[in-house]
Amino acid sequence: MSVYSNYSYYELPPTPISSSQPSSPNPPPAGAPSAPAPTASTAGGNRFRTKSSAGHAKAGEVEITDPKTPQDYLQLGIQHHLENRLPESAAAFEKAATLNGGCGVGMLMWGLAQRHGWGCAKSEVAGFRWLRRAAELAVSDLEKGKEGMDMGAVRSEMVLAIYEVGQSFYRGWGVEKDKDMAVQYFRVAARLGDPDAQQELAFCLVNGKGCKKDKREAAKWYRAAVAQGASDIGLAWIYKDKYQ
Repeated sequence: MSVYSNYSYYELPPTPISSSQPSSPNPPPAGAPSAPAPTASTAGGNRFRTKSSAGHAKAGEVEITDPKTPQDYLQLGIQHHLENRLPESAAAFEKAATLNGGCGVGMLMWGLAQRHGWGCAKSEVAGFRWLRRAAELAVSDLEKGKEGMDMGAVRSEMVLAIYEVGQSFYRGWGVEKDKDMAVQYFRVAARLGDPDAQQELAFCLVNGKGCKKDKREAAKWYRAAVAQGASDIGLAWIYKDKYQ
């Protein structure tokens, strides 16, 4: 299933249907000498702590003792995760994803938990399914902005979910590896301002991974990421006149 926004800017690529699903992640691609390799989302990472403003993840701010809503369970799951109580965090993320229809960031975190085996049985296929649902829900919510939702939070949620779906396609996590599809997702997230997606897209453009090589466009996305705080070590070439 794919969701299409009324605004093509947020259109998600359709998911290819395949009868074969890989059972384990593939190793990261080797970086070209002139450009840093992409930054993978890893099982040990806590990227959501800074990327997902939709979840308002701040450790130690509020102690949830009697969760009742998907958002409550999301906060509880984040608390457990940051304190390395992974089985408890997984249980809370599952509730956040499923209770009363769930919430987008709950789906995102439950998908990541399953993809990487954070305190639960590892299932990249199930993880991909939840990540895809999170992205679709965020697109749907964005279209309903006139109903008074926090669009900044929804936008952050959508960007991270789209980025993680792109990573799944790039690395073959729970879906057949498809670098062309990964580039499409990275491009959507990059246009929405995600610096990690901008770097991933630039790397693909430099090296012809899932797209034609285009160093000028790659330089543009690297510069966009650098403007948001990414390192430009080894990227002096992106400032040359011919890549402007």
